[in-house]
Amino acid sequence: MEFISGSHQAFNTIHANDFEFYEEIWQVLQKEPVSFLDPELRGLAAAIGIRKGQPFEPDARMKEILIEAVAVGNATARSILLRPRDPEAFYYENSGWFTAFVGGDYRWLNDDGVGGRNLDARTMFFYFATVNTPAMAAKMIGRGSQYAINATDKDGNYLEGGKSYRLNIPKDVPAGDFWSVVAYDPQTRSELQTSQEFPSKNNKRDDLDLNADGSVDLYFGAETPAGKEKNWVETVPGKGWFTAFRLYGPLEPWFDKTWQPGEIELVE
Repeated sequence: MEFISGSHQAFNTIHANDFEFYEEIWQVLQKEPVSFLDPELRGLAAAIGIRKGQPFEPDARMKEILIEAVAVGNATARSILLRPRDPEAFYYENSGWFTAFVGGDYRWLNDDGVGGRNLDARTMFFYFATVNTPAMAAKMIGRGSQYAINATDKDGNYLEGGKSYRLNIPKDVPAGDFWSVVAYDPQTRSELQTSQEFPSKNNKRDDLDLNADGSVDLYFGAETPAGKEKNWVETVPGKGWFTAFRLYGPLEPWFDKTWQPGEIELVE
């Protein structure tokens, strides 16, 4: 097997959010075995004219409907990700930090399937990420990883690239291996593209300045805060952003919530 490094390579992994989206689906259906989609999903595709072995040629009326539908679908998925309305999504009361696995099931099944599938929870995850595994949602002390996402400041306002923010990470982070904070672009759901090589900080790679109490203050903004260069993550004016906090080798205080990250605070 040949392994190819993707580091420092530019490539697009984002599906179109205009009419081209349907053409992408049609192309995949032509290339893959028909069984890669179950009959129900194939039926949904066929209802709008996408079938294996047949051209996709919607008339003007259908094309107008599909253009509106993909815009609404994209906006809906983005809203579900960046402004969850399900209280079960959030780690803590009155907090902006939420989980990628609402309900704690990597399949997003309610009551192991008795209550059906939480479709909004599944949409939230796959609008942001690509692959799910049982280990990502399981409680494994000292092994695997855990994730928390945040798109708002402590007052509930969306994060803006032209403003400055501070995030306090209290001491004794319950991560046996290391922890990281990464800034993402809400349009591409990929890492922000800035003058920094990585729009992120982690306690193993980076030489971070610590506070007297052992905590770490991370700073986000378009301009470097004086004296805080080591702890600064650059953002882009005119563009929103959101962040993911990762713990590798998560420990019990993360699961029992006796430890929690601070909220993202606007710095005036």
